[in-house]
Amino acid sequence: MIVLACNQIDRVNPILSEIPPLPDEIVGPYRIEGSNILKEDIAVFYKGVNTMQTYGLVNPLPMNNWNIKIAREFVGNSQEQPITGDAIQASDGVWYHPLQKIVDRNRANNIITIFCPFGWVNKTQIRTLLTGLNPSSQNFYQDYKIKMRSIADHFKNQPDVWIEVWNEPYNWNNENGYNHELWLRDMKDMVDNLRRVKGFQNIIIVPGNEQGQSEDAILVKGNELLKGRYNLLFDLHVYEKWLLNTTEVQLVSRIENLKNKNLAFLFGEIGVQNAGQVMPVRHFLKAARITNVSVIAWLWNQNSQDNNALLTDDGQPNSTTTNNSWGTEYKNFLSD
Repeated sequence: MIVLACNQIDRVNPILSEIPPLPDEIVGPYRIEGSNILKEDIAVFYKGVNTMQTYGLVNPLPMNNWNIKIAREFVGNSQEQPITGDAIQASDGVWYHPLQKIVDRNRANNIITIFCPFGWVNKTQIRTLLTGLNPSSQNFYQDYKIKMRSIADHFKNQPDVWIEVWNEPYNWNNENGYNHELWLRDMKDMVDNLRRVKGFQNIIIVPGNEQGQSEDAILVKGNELLKGRYNLLFDLHVYEKWLLNTTEVQLVSRIENLKNKNLAFLFGEIGVQNAGQVMPVRHFLKAARITNVSVIAWLWNQNSQDNNALLTDDGQPNSTTTNNSWGTEYKNFLSD
């Protein structure tokens, strides 16, 4: 069923150069102008969480109590992920809830939804995580673009649904053939792939390089990507390259430098632990308050043993000496 739905979208040629034409009018309450996210022409910024509702819908009441306004949704099996209908058991044996039901749940609670692909499961049931990969070099890249177009086609009249083109692309240390020209080519191709869906004007989210932790590609090539394109929002992830060996003053300066370049961005992930030790986060949250930027935490999950989980097993803020009181720190940030 999912394969047939994907095949209804025409295949696209690799790395097309023609930019889809700009619409006569951008419809919907959300749009990007300069460095701002606008809602009804008023600059706004959002605070929220990453969730994994494809695996199971969550109770919205705690999210409301935490004042969550945006949810970045983990899509771990992009190929087989259902868009509408009922939950399905995919070839990997996992049950997946449809994207539309997740949107309906979020929308009923005034929460914007971002869909972000994190993984792809091929025909032999082997799962590939997208993080660290060069998108256009993957053998599933063309099929991936077809599925992304099918998602865009379904949500084109739902402007509170934003789509991220890829989670954390490219090597964390700019290896494996990476350069900013590759970032630009891939991002143009994935953005234009979505814009070729007639009527799709929703905000598209574009990640930075170095597995999303670096803004270098955005600073160097972001304005070139923006030429002839609209409603693009850049995404940066806050881990080692932001949290370690930095001060609040340095982080404020780094964030302001991005804003001064007239580039709209959010911080799509921040957590206390990534590849190594538990990291401090308070200095970054203070800098985010000062600069009024959108921040989305990793991770809305009830798991007392996971340092990044915001909730304990019984639904309380997950705050211990081993995770730098992450749950309480972020809940306080959301309440400001």
